[in-house]
Amino acid sequence: MIHTYLSIGHVRSSVIDRPLSVIGLCTALALGTVFGANEKTDREHLDEIQAQHEVDRAIGKGLDFLVSKQDPATGQFAGDLPNCHTALSCIALMAAGQIPGQSKYGDNLNRGIMYLVRKSKEHKGYYGNEGNGRMYGHGICTLALCEAYGMMEKGKENLKVKEAIEAALKVILYAQSDKDTSRGGWRYEPKPKDADLSVTVWQILCLRSAQNCQLDVPDKAIELARDYVRRTFNRGQQGYAYEPGKNASPAMRTAGVVALQALGARHDATDMKMMKQSASFLETLDPAHASHYWYTCYYLATGANMMGDKLRESFLPRLEKTIMKLQRDNGEFSKHSGHQGGVYSTAFGVICLCVHYQYLPIYQE
Repeated sequence: MIHTYLSIGHVRSSVIDRPLSVIGLCTALALGTVFGANEKTDREHLDEIQAQHEVDRAIGKGLDFLVSKQDPATGQFAGDLPNCHTALSCIALMAAGQIPGQSKYGDNLNRGIMYLVRKSKEHKGYYGNEGNGRMYGHGICTLALCEAYGMMEKGKENLKVKEAIEAALKVILYAQSDKDTSRGGWRYEPKPKDADLSVTVWQILCLRSAQNCQLDVPDKAIELARDYVRRTFNRGQQGYAYEPGKNASPAMRTAGVVALQALGARHDATDMKMMKQSASFLETLDPAHASHYWYTCYYLATGANMMGDKLRESFLPRLEKTIMKLQRDNGEFSKHSGHQGGVYSTAFGVICLCVHYQYLPIYQE
């Protein structure tokens, strides 16, 4: 496989049903002996280890809802943005640890990815010809393909995924702005004329994920993208903004962090200082309210996760509790401020609840 999938070792189980291994059983029993299981029996300790956390139950219900909205014949997930909604659902499935041929919803993931592969040829690799998503949708679809590359069961399918990624990357590289004020970023249309951080971060995630796939990404494109994100930093407000010179909002503060972390900027002391400043608001943020709620939550969750244990452990539990209150009995996460409910909100909800697992390379610290 191209990617390496790993968990960061949280005690709670993952949403993939995994029986406790013999080694794990022996380890758990040994721990009970070493530390003295005088309050609980060994069986109770094992039951606690294997018990599904409430967050995992919410993720499982969300996945159940998503796959119920998939057309089994085409692989498309429901919604008026079929490419984008299918890609978001596939990212949610992968973020929850689903793998084709190896897990409960692996076949659903396979069908969704191959739907995106087929759609690639209809518009010469561009996925944004639907609604007003444009380069947002294109970035989301490309990221789904990159994260799935190497995961498909059949070699022929992986080759088709690779071809679709390469076609999508051509669009991204062509659309990178070459204008002075916006140089290095991306905007809504697949044209190199303007940029904002919100669109740019999705394209950066695609380029970084493509690099993880060992696909050819020009160093110059990475350098220009990094420089653009740096220019969006508002020094007075100590946070990243939608565009250079604009105010720093919660979504953009963390979008900048996500973009630069994906580009490896943690190795630069100046970048790291600015990222910490931009993300510091998460220590006290109430995540119950935001404009364009679900994509803001996505930036908040991925940004907190990428900044390490302190924010991961202090902010993500608050976000999880808030998000879970929005889940309905049928597993759907309800619409909040901005955009849609249904598949859109549920896919984002699942992704946000799954980031701490770091199953996908793009979400790893």
